[in-house]
Amino acid sequence: MYYLTQRSHVLILVALFAAPLAWSGAAVAQDSPQDRSQDSSQVTPDVTAADQDAPHITKVPHGPTAKDAPAEQVRPVATAASPAVTQVCSAKVTDNKIVTTAEQRLKAGNIAEPPLTDSANGFAWPDTELGVVKTGQGYAFFGSDGAFHARQNWEEQNFGNNKYGSVTRTLGTLDNPLGTEPPIDVTIKPNPDPAVNPFYANYDYMGGGPVFRVPNGQPGAGNLLMVYHAEINTITTQSFYSVFALAASTDEGMTWTDLGEIVRTNQGYRTDMDGYDIGDSNLVISPDGKYFYIYFADWLANGTTHWLTTINFLTVARAPIDSVLQAAFDEKHPRAFAFEKRYDGWNFNQGMGGYSRDVLPAAAPYWGPTRVNWNSELQRYQAFIDNGNLIAYAESPDGLTWSVPTVLKDFSNDPNQPGFYVTPVGLGDAPHVLGNQFYILYTYYPNNGQGWAGASVRRFTVSCQ
Repeated sequence: MYYLTQRSHVLILVALFAAPLAWSGAAVAQDSPQDRSQDSSQVTPDVTAADQDAPHITKVPHGPTAKDAPAEQVRPVATAASPAVTQVCSAKVTDNKIVTTAEQRLKAGNIAEPPLTDSANGFAWPDTELGVVKTGQGYAFFGSDGAFHARQNWEEQNFGNNKYGSVTRTLGTLDNPLGTEPPIDVTIKPNPDPAVNPFYANYDYMGGGPVFRVPNGQPGAGNLLMVYHAEINTITTQSFYSVFALAASTDEGMTWTDLGEIVRTNQGYRTDMDGYDIGDSNLVISPDGKYFYIYFADWLANGTTHWLTTINFLTVARAPIDSVLQAAFDEKHPRAFAFEKRYDGWNFNQGMGGYSRDVLPAAAPYWGPTRVNWNSELQRYQAFIDNGNLIAYAESPDGLTWSVPTVLKDFSNDPNQPGFYVTPVGLGDAPHVLGNQFYILYTYYPNNGQGWAGASVRRFTVSCQ
């Protein structure tokens, strides 16, 4: 399959092997974590202000990219997996509908605050999965406007960071996520302490959507904590290396402060590596209520610049909730608390480039950016996987052992061959908690030449039979 990306307004075809069932390959040999782990901090390039203004590949919905990957490479094989869990939800998909049209997106962009600065891409929203929280009047939605945000002075305040991506807040309903008020289209501000994130200047994309509302009784109660997706150009391959980081807001999403990185793949950054999209993950509470889990596909370093044979389809990192919140909302020194990846148990590998194990069973046929939510009716975690041309679904009783993913919705026969970002939304008081019936909101980005001008937000209903 091919997705369209854009650099200097020139479309580039990026080959993606989006039919994983057709791949075959042997299991990957296990090296020690010390042999495989890469220190990403040693190879991140310096970026000047002029470099930040350089042409960028406009981020469009897609799975991990394989720019110029060798044709003989085979299907990624999980390095380890647990016995498969049996799914209890027999999912029925109904009521596919458009909830935000391309025209509505255009009109919203025209009234965005501060004003848009990228006339080529316009209002490239939502360019991540969405974060959804309830308000007194409806819902607040958070997602990235993937266009370029030039620095500007608007209403006697400074906005923009000369990067692509944002955290855009809209106030609406599940039938109309844009609502009628102007979108608040702001960028993530650097931390007051530059040492908190020494890579901030290297990013040419910073965008986020998945948010966590801090409950009463916890540090930072009532405030918002967000996982954001950041990218560093790979230069030679004209793609990007991506990471997870945290940002916090104490004013309902009107402004966001960078807290620093929490997860990098085991493969460290190189200027000549395959592009790799780590996704747009969310913070998930562990079964015992003590930890934040975060899920992603990990690229295990293999001595080459190509990833197709050494991907852990789904891995997990964690950090203590209390420690994360205390650090994030420390009034004197806000920062991210370190996460650790799961390998042979915990307390072994750091989130920043450490080794990991796959938590999906060996027979897993699908992988890609993954969103995980708790289902209170099923008493299970549910994973929704963007596999390029379909959305796959898996379940887990504990967040660590999973069922074999199955197809939830297949777009392979759609003539527009859309890219998408997937956001499950519960219908109760807590939108991040699902039930026997819930919604899937998703960006519909048509790969037919229209680009963001033809993109919409759509929704379908999932019922567990």
